Amino acid sequence: MSARAASGLRIEKVETAAQREAFMRVPAPIYAGDPTWVPPLDIMERRRLTPGKNPFFEFGEAAFFTAWRGNEAVGRISAQVNRLHQETHKDGAGHFGFFDCRDDQEAAGILVEAAADWLRQKGCLKMIGPMNLTINEECGLLVEGFDTPPAVFMTQSKPWAGGLLERAGLAKEMDLYAYRMKPSEAGEKVRRLAAAAKASNRVRVRPADTRQFRRELALVADIFNDAWKDNWGFCPISADELEMVMGELRWFFRGSSARFVYLDGEAVGMMAALPDYNEIIRNYGGKLFPLNWARFAFALWREKLASARVVLLGLRPAARGAMGAGILALLISEFLEESRKYPLEWVEFSWILESNRTMRGIAELAAGPPVKTYRIYGKAL
Repeated sequence: MSARAASGLRIEKVETAAQREAFMRVPAPIYAGDPTWVPPLDIMERRRLTPGKNPFFEFGEAAFFTAWRGNEAVGRISAQVNRLHQETHKDGAGHFGFFDCRDDQEAAGILVEAAADWLRQKGCLKMIGPMNLTINEECGLLVEGFDTPPAVFMTQSKPWAGGLLERAGLAKEMDLYAYRMKPSEAGEKVRRLAAAAKASNRVRVRPADTRQFRRELALVADIFNDAWKDNWGFCPISADELEMVMGELRWFFRGSSARFVYLDGEAVGMMAALPDYNEIIRNYGGKLFPLNWARFAFALWREKLASARVVLLGLRPAARGAMGAGILALLISEFLEESRKYPLEWVEFSWILESNRTMRGIAELAAGPPVKTYRIYGKAL
């Protein structure tokens, strides 16, 4: 399927493997010469976009669109319906994602309209995004903090991208923040809160046991679906979705990268961090084979990465009373202490909702103001 504008711009819906490959190649020329660009690994992107390989397609459906001028791809977008989101929020919202576009308002406008039309046909009343493909994966459009590369599994955008969406009729729904700090520079208040929680003798932290991978995944899902349920845009994570994501990430976990925290013997929270492998793959051009996989494995084995990202940090609502801040501080403090064994220059806490004042407060105590802002947009259909 394709649609054509009067200027010769056309929109093509991805329906074949060749069209999917073209969709995946759209960002490369847009970011050519940008020193902060980290091409995603093709092997992982291909799996995410393919029904039967990505469990998203068991509870959702998606369409992918590429904008062309002649033989040149100038932009792309996805449109998706997530039944888990709709069952949770009952707001009639569909989503869009994978938005990359040249500084070309006509192309951006026709891409947004293609996604909106598809969502209307599915009965959606609103479009929200970008999300690739759900809020539990990469989401948000970078609007501040273009001077440094993104951390692992965070999005990247050109400075003009937000304006393209806004002129296409979208407006801010929510901002997401990323905070960075040196492991050696945790604030004194964080240390005091952590020490108080530890001294209570009610709190215990243990590392995840990778030998009991499925058992630990079940605990992650249970805590996540309780601790995050009141957050803006929350979507429960399915067991299959979690296994796909965590199964891929299993390669990257160091011994104590994931931790669970117990209060009076009950598991009430968790934290998980990933070494920032973006610094390894930045020059791979998205290709892991035939030789880059060996370089990649060697770099992980040497454990010489200079950065890490905290991807999960949360507490069940029942544990957020007087001791909640101390429990979170203890999780952060123990991770930072462990990270001193490695040559980490910075650790990123991301992403944190603009509306999550408690988590923002803890992050700002530890790291100061955010270094990057990502924006979720929306518009009525």
